[in-house]
Amino acid sequence: MGTSVKITARIPPALVAEIDRLVNAGYYSNRSEVIKEALRDFLVRKRAIIEEAPDEEFIRLAKRAIEPILAEDWESEADEYWDKIKGVRYEQEM
Repeated sequence: MGTSVKITARIPPALVAEIDRLVNAGYYSNRSEVIKEALRDFLVRKRAIIEEAPDEEFIRLAKRAIEPILAEDWESEADEYWDKIKGVRYEQEM
């Protein structure tokens, strides 16, 4: 495999437990492999949706409408705590 980039993500404990079950059952060698496969699947599905969409402007506007809703999570107390101790704040693109 080529170069990779390390990222940090907060994942709910229940999801981590499911990831660990897959690793412990021998389906994957580690957590990273599970997450990479899940992201590949997610991106393939999203790409298919976007490519089938007849109106890219509609998608752009829908994304813009959804971002303020998601910002509530981006600005959570947990994120503020992480920012204070070491994290790098995510800046959404407009």
